[in-house]
Amino acid sequence: MIDLDTARQEVERGPRNSFSASFAELFDRQGADALHRSGGEHHLTASCLVIDPVTEAVLLNHHRKAGLWGQFGGHLESVDTSLHDAARREAEEESGLRPLARVTADPIDVHVHDLSAAFGTCTRHFDVVFAAQASTDDSPNVSEESFDVAWFTLDRLPADLMPDLPDRLPGLFRSAVSALSSHA
Repeated sequence: MIDLDTARQEVERGPRNSFSASFAELFDRQGADALHRSGGEHHLTASCLVIDPVTEAVLLNHHRKAGLWGQFGGHLESVDTSLHDAARREAEEESGLRPLARVTADPIDVHVHDLSAAFGTCTRHFDVVFAAQASTDDSPNVSEESFDVAWFTLDRLPADLMPDLPDRLPGLFRSAVSALSSHA
Protein backbone atom coordinates (compact mmCIF):
# COMPACT_ATOMS: atom_id res chain seq x y z
CA MET A 1 0.00 0.00 0.00
CA ILE A 2 1.16 3.51 -0.74
CA ASP A 3 2.63 5.36 2.22
CA LEU A 4 1.89 8.91 3.31
CA ASP A 5 5.30 10.31 2.30
CA THR A 6 4.94 8.94 -1.24
CA ALA A 7 1.45 10.43 -1.54
CA ARG A 8 2.67 13.83 -0.30
CA GLN A 9 5.57 13.82 -2.76
CA GLU A 10 3.36 12.92 -5.71
CA VAL A 11 0.79 15.60 -4.84
CA GLU A 12 3.62 18.16 -4.52
CA ARG A 13 4.83 17.24 -8.04
CA GLY A 14 1.40 18.14 -9.39
CA PRO A 15 0.35 21.61 -10.44
CA ARG A 16 -0.31 24.25 -7.78
CA ASN A 17 -3.91 25.41 -7.75
CA SER A 18 -6.65 26.53 -5.36
CA PHE A 19 -6.97 22.98 -3.99
CA SER A 20 -3.28 22.35 -3.24
CA ALA A 21 -3.38 23.61 0.35
CA SER A 22 -6.40 21.40 1.06
CA PHE A 23 -4.31 18.29 0.38
CA ALA A 24 -1.63 19.37 2.87
CA GLU A 25 -4.35 20.07 5.45
CA LEU A 26 -5.91 16.64 4.86
CA PHE A 27 -2.55 14.91 5.31
CA ASP A 28 -1.78 16.92 8.46
CA ARG A 29 -5.23 16.28 9.95
CA GLN A 30 -5.71 12.60 9.08
CA GLY A 31 -2.21 11.28 8.44
CA ALA A 32 -2.13 7.88 6.75
CA ASP A 33 -5.91 7.49 7.30
CA ALA A 34 -6.33 9.94 4.40
CA LEU A 35 -5.13 7.15 2.08
CA HIS A 36 -7.91 4.71 3.01
CA ARG A 37 -11.58 4.68 2.12
CA SER A 38 -12.21 3.50 5.69
CA GLY A 39 -10.10 6.36 7.09
CA GLY A 40 -12.97 8.83 7.24
CA GLU A 41 -15.47 10.68 5.11
CA HIS A 42 -12.68 12.67 3.39
CA HIS A 43 -9.86 10.77 1.67
CA LEU A 44 -7.54 10.57 -1.30
CA THR A 45 -8.47 9.11 -4.67
CA ALA A 46 -6.51 8.74 -7.90
CA SER A 47 -7.92 9.23 -11.36
CA CYS A 48 -6.78 9.16 -14.96
CA LEU A 49 -7.97 11.17 -17.93
CA VAL A 50 -7.50 9.03 -21.04
CA ILE A 51 -7.05 11.10 -24.20
CA ASP A 52 -6.42 10.73 -27.90
CA PRO A 53 -4.52 13.90 -28.86
CA VAL A 54 -4.83 13.17 -32.61
CA THR A 55 -8.65 13.27 -32.64
CA GLU A 56 -8.98 15.66 -29.65
CA ALA A 57 -11.07 13.05 -27.85
CA VAL A 58 -11.43 11.84 -24.27
CA LEU A 59 -12.45 8.41 -23.07
CA LEU A 60 -15.05 8.74 -20.32
CA ASN A 61 -17.09 6.36 -18.24
CA HIS A 62 -20.73 6.76 -17.24
CA HIS A 63 -20.20 6.07 -13.55
CA ARG A 64 -22.80 3.78 -12.01
CA LYS A 65 -22.93 5.39 -8.53
CA ALA A 66 -22.71 8.99 -9.71
CA GLY A 67 -24.94 8.49 -12.74
CA LEU A 68 -22.69 10.94 -14.61
CA TRP A 69 -19.82 10.86 -17.11
CA GLY A 70 -16.25 11.44 -15.90
CA GLN A 71 -12.67 10.27 -16.00
CA PHE A 72 -11.64 6.90 -14.59
CA GLY A 73 -10.66 6.75 -10.95
CA GLY A 74 -11.29 5.60 -7.45
CA HIS A 75 -9.99 4.65 -4.06
CA LEU A 76 -6.47 3.48 -3.33
CA GLU A 77 -6.02 -0.26 -2.85
CA SER A 78 -3.44 -2.38 -1.06
CA VAL A 79 -1.70 -3.25 -4.36
CA ASP A 80 -1.00 0.42 -5.15
CA THR A 81 2.51 1.59 -4.32
CA SER A 82 1.92 5.10 -5.67
CA LEU A 83 -0.88 7.41 -6.76
CA HIS A 84 0.42 6.92 -10.31
CA ASP A 85 -0.05 3.13 -9.96
CA ALA A 86 -3.56 3.62 -8.55
CA ALA A 87 -4.58 5.94 -11.41
CA ARG A 88 -3.23 3.51 -14.02
CA ARG A 89 -4.93 0.54 -12.35
CA GLU A 90 -8.28 2.34 -12.14
CA ALA A 91 -8.11 3.43 -15.79
CA GLU A 92 -7.18 -0.04 -17.00
CA GLU A 93 -9.84 -1.77 -14.88
CA GLU A 94 -12.62 0.65 -15.75
CA SER A 95 -11.80 1.09 -19.46
CA GLY A 96 -10.67 -2.42 -20.32
CA LEU A 97 -7.67 -0.93 -22.17
CA ARG A 98 -4.68 -2.95 -20.99
CA PRO A 99 -1.95 -2.04 -20.78
CA LEU A 100 -2.07 1.74 -20.94
CA ALA A 101 1.51 2.25 -22.10
CA ARG A 102 1.66 6.04 -21.82
CA VAL A 103 0.68 7.46 -18.43
CA THR A 104 2.04 10.76 -17.14
CA ALA A 105 4.69 10.40 -14.45
CA ASP A 106 3.27 13.32 -12.45
CA PRO A 107 -0.27 14.52 -11.80
CA ILE A 108 -1.80 16.96 -14.26
CA ASP A 109 -4.29 18.23 -11.65
CA VAL A 110 -5.36 18.02 -8.03
CA HIS A 111 -9.01 18.52 -7.25
CA VAL A 112 -11.42 18.33 -4.30
CA HIS A 113 -15.09 17.51 -4.83
CA ASP A 114 -18.07 16.69 -2.67
CA LEU A 115 -20.04 13.52 -3.27
CA SER A 116 -23.73 12.67 -3.36
CA ALA A 117 -25.43 10.43 -0.80
CA ALA A 118 -25.04 7.55 -3.30
CA PHE A 119 -21.43 7.27 -2.11
CA GLY A 120 -22.41 6.34 1.46
CA THR A 121 -19.92 7.42 4.11
CA CYS A 122 -17.61 9.04 1.54
CA THR A 123 -18.53 12.74 1.42
CA ARG A 124 -15.46 14.34 -0.17
CA HIS A 125 -12.72 13.08 -2.47
CA PHE A 126 -9.28 14.66 -2.73
CA ASP A 127 -8.49 13.52 -6.27
CA VAL A 128 -5.05 13.37 -7.85
CA VAL A 129 -5.44 13.32 -11.64
CA PHE A 130 -2.98 11.72 -14.05
CA ALA A 131 -3.33 11.37 -17.83
CA ALA A 132 -2.91 8.49 -20.26
CA GLN A 133 -2.81 8.29 -24.02
CA ALA A 134 -4.80 5.81 -26.10
CA SER A 135 -6.40 5.84 -29.54
CA THR A 136 -10.03 6.17 -30.53
CA ASP A 137 -9.32 3.03 -32.56
CA ASP A 138 -8.99 1.18 -29.24
CA SER A 139 -12.21 -0.51 -28.11
CA PRO A 140 -12.96 0.00 -24.44
CA ASN A 141 -15.03 -2.37 -22.30
CA VAL A 142 -17.62 -1.51 -19.68
CA SER A 143 -16.78 -2.60 -16.12
CA GLU A 144 -19.19 -3.35 -13.27
CA GLU A 145 -18.64 0.21 -12.02
CA SER A 146 -19.99 1.85 -15.17
CA PHE A 147 -23.10 2.00 -17.31
CA ASP A 148 -21.02 2.80 -20.37
CA VAL A 149 -17.55 3.77 -21.62
CA ALA A 150 -17.16 5.88 -24.75
CA TRP A 151 -14.92 8.24 -26.67
CA PHE A 152 -16.07 11.87 -27.02
CA THR A 153 -14.50 14.68 -29.00
CA LEU A 154 -14.08 17.87 -27.00
CA ASP A 155 -16.71 19.62 -29.10
CA ARG A 156 -19.30 16.85 -28.55
CA LEU A 157 -19.24 16.00 -24.85
CA PRO A 158 -22.22 14.36 -23.14
CA ALA A 159 -24.61 16.68 -21.31
CA ASP A 160 -24.46 14.74 -18.05
CA LEU A 161 -20.82 15.27 -17.08
CA MET A 162 -19.61 15.45 -13.47
CA PRO A 163 -20.63 18.91 -12.18
CA ASP A 164 -17.50 20.98 -12.76
CA LEU A 165 -15.96 18.86 -15.53
CA PRO A 166 -17.40 20.93 -18.42
CA ASP A 167 -15.35 23.92 -17.22
CA ARG A 168 -12.26 21.89 -16.28
CA LEU A 169 -12.05 19.46 -19.21
CA PRO A 170 -10.51 21.75 -21.87
CA GLY A 171 -7.68 22.72 -19.49
CA LEU A 172 -7.19 19.13 -18.35
CA PHE A 173 -6.97 18.01 -21.96
CA ARG A 174 -4.33 20.66 -22.76
CA SER A 175 -2.36 19.70 -19.62
CA ALA A 176 -2.55 16.03 -20.59
CA VAL A 177 -1.32 16.67 -24.14
CA SER A 178 1.53 18.82 -22.84
CA ALA A 179 2.59 16.30 -20.17
CA LEU A 180 2.38 13.34 -22.51
CA SER A 181 4.31 15.06 -25.30
CA SER A 182 7.07 16.22 -22.96
CA HIS A 183 7.66 12.61 -21.85
CA ALA A 184 7.52 11.07 -25.33
